[in-house]
Amino acid sequence: MTDRNSARPLSLFDITCIGVNAIVGSSIFLFPGRLAGMLGPASVLSFGLSGLLLSSVALCFAEASADFDGHGGPYLYARMAFGPSVGYGIGWLCWLAEVLSLAAVADGIAIYLGFFNPAWAAPVVVKSSAVLVIVVMGAINYRGVKLGAWTSNFFTVAKLVPLLLFVAVGLPKLHWTNFAPFAPHGWKPMGAACLLTFFAYSGFEVVPVPAGEVGDAKKMVPIATIFSMAFSALLYMAIQAAAVGARPDLALSQQPLADAAAAVLGPWGAGFIVIGAVISTAGFCAGCALGGPRYLVALADSGDWPKIFGALHARYRTPWLAIWTTTLLSIALALLLDFNKLVDITVVVVCAQYLSTCAAVPIIRKLTRRKHGFRVPGGIFLPAVGFVSTLWLGSQASLGELGWCFGMLAGGFVLKFILTRASQQAKILKN
Repeated sequence: MTDRNSARPLSLFDITCIGVNAIVGSSIFLFPGRLAGMLGPASVLSFGLSGLLLSSVALCFAEASADFDGHGGPYLYARMAFGPSVGYGIGWLCWLAEVLSLAAVADGIAIYLGFFNPAWAAPVVVKSSAVLVIVVMGAINYRGVKLGAWTSNFFTVAKLVPLLLFVAVGLPKLHWTNFAPFAPHGWKPMGAACLLTFFAYSGFEVVPVPAGEVGDAKKMVPIATIFSMAFSALLYMAIQAAAVGARPDLALSQQPLADAAAAVLGPWGAGFIVIGAVISTAGFCAGCALGGPRYLVALADSGDWPKIFGALHARYRTPWLAIWTTTLLSIALALLLDFNKLVDITVVVVCAQYLSTCAAVPIIRKLTRRKHGFRVPGGIFLPAVGFVSTLWLGSQASLGELGWCFGMLAGGFVLKFILTRASQQAKILKN
């Protein structure tokens, strides 16, 4: 891959914030109640189990990222290990995952604001605010990658303040009687609960995506990937424990974390958490708006898409067409689909890049024969664990969601064929 920016302005702090920001999004403000309804107090373990399983996947991403310093992340890994066709399919799905995530989370902002005024949660307000947020984040990233990173950094720090305060105050005030019985509905719902927490953890895979603009990427990206995953896992388990301990009726709440915060922090705590949710949602959108277009840049640089999608703006040095293509498709999906449908489809799409990266790691080892830098210990054991864990988590999805994924994959190859033919015809006419 060509180094597109010799200055490489993104630091370790920047890409760590990108990782934490991508993982800790809107889901942690909404899922505690749904998880409690499935498993009761045992819902704390759903975060622990998913985090443990996905840590093997995160380690695979960390190792693979130590061999690359260009844009694309899992797209590059799949392309090297399995060839251009598989690589393109993964790259296409990676981009769609970012687009779907941006659309889904942007749809949730007005829903949170409905806590202050129910009229703000009306469908027209929900869709209008989603479009506004997506456009603003696209415009920020259009103006410069460092500006986009600063936006992500700000929202990451801002969202963590209310969450950490809730944990710091809530854990010492746990009502242990709320944890009995521990698994009132048995353990059968654990699979479905883990599928929800799977979405909550997805995001560490975006850390390597803007590697072409990271200083010393082969060293910094693995560190940021591992740290963002480990930090988020501990935070999630602590939040779920504090929420369950604060509210025995958590499963009945439409604003579970806000209601739990009110029980722990007093009346002002609910509003504080809702504001944190809005900040978190906006921050997640900022991260998607920064990372998503870089997949199109990687596809363009490798020749899988027209080169113009990798072209940089003359003044701002950003991939302008990739940014606005990502922005416009995200707007369309936010208007057409609701939050839950977008989440379900995104989970299946993310599975594809996890499976391909875990499978690619042993092959990349043989191809690169790298002797320095980060390596996952234990030979192929952890890549195999990551692959099987992802298969199990993905198997919890419905046939409809799998159908959406295969349909989008097929659409990507049809689009590539059309673009390739159009490019060939343009060259013939030019000559």
